[in-house]
Amino acid sequence: MPTLVHGHADESGRTAFQRGFSLLEVLVVLAIIGIVTGTVGLGIQAAQDERQLHADAQRLARLFTVAQAQARSSGRPVVWEYDHHGYGFIQAPRSLLMPAALAQQAVERQSHLYGSAGPLRKRAWSPEQRVEVRLLPPASNVFQGEWVSGPRVVELHDGFHTVRLRRTGNGQYVVRP
Repeated sequence: MPTLVHGHADESGRTAFQRGFSLLEVLVVLAIIGIVTGTVGLGIQAAQDERQLHADAQRLARLFTVAQAQARSSGRPVVWEYDHHGYGFIQAPRSLLMPAALAQQAVERQSHLYGSAGPLRKRAWSPEQRVEVRLLPPASNVFQGEWVSGPRVVELHDGFHTVRLRRTGNGQYVVRP
């Protein structure tokens, strides 16, 4: 809304008016710009978190293949350990022959962690939020010497996005959004 402001008198003695914006109009425009900028920034961050979660899922698909190959070549089970902050792989001792749920508990005491430079090392999740992991079937995070072992489905959820890894019939993992 334009406002009229008294200006200088011209040669005829009449007062000329200048047109301008009120302080309220300027504040409204600045508020709108701030809201739009904040919304765009949040959208960009959410898209980046989704890409990071998807990249973690693709990395896990490759690491599951490596863990399966390691379990076959060494003859020792490989256990995938995870929590809200990260994941890693542990190799169980050769003498450990028990169901997967018991193997997971026993491995915590009788195993060694892969080095910090190997592909099966401990890693943090990429998104900055906590990542929830769901396995189907539950307690299927042990890779045995069989050609197909480990989880059939792994869901990663960061609070906003969910990515699903699914094991195919040939033992490979595919990532689904």
